[in-house]
Amino acid sequence: MAPSWVNQLRPSDPQGSDLLQHERACSELPVEQLSNFLFTKEVLARQDRVLDILTSDKVFDKSQNYFDGRVDRFRTALARAKRLQQLSVKHQWSRDEFQTASDLISEPGPYGLHLSMFLVR
Repeated sequence: MAPSWVNQLRPSDPQGSDLLQHERACSELPVEQLSNFLFTKEVLARQDRVLDILTSDKVFDKSQNYFDGRVDRFRTALARAKRLQQLSVKHQWSRDEFQTASDLISEPGPYGLHLSMFLVR
């Protein structure tokens, strides 16, 4: 758990997210069309569907990752991998949906090598 004074710390302005938001607002690029062209509507719909499930589960909250020690990080990774498998069974995810969930978590898990190398062979 972070010390209480850490929550009061704020970076100086302008922040990168503010600059990015301003640049996007000034852009005339058709974002939705470009997204559909690059990823297809099916992939984007799958990402939205899986992301809604992942964000509703507190195991995937990364707000305290910075303060965890080595052992805690490994325990958290194991808990996330276990929960990901449980969600896969509960929602009857295909391999693509499971891979999408793993990509959205965007952290190496304890079973990453097993899933990407051994199961493929």
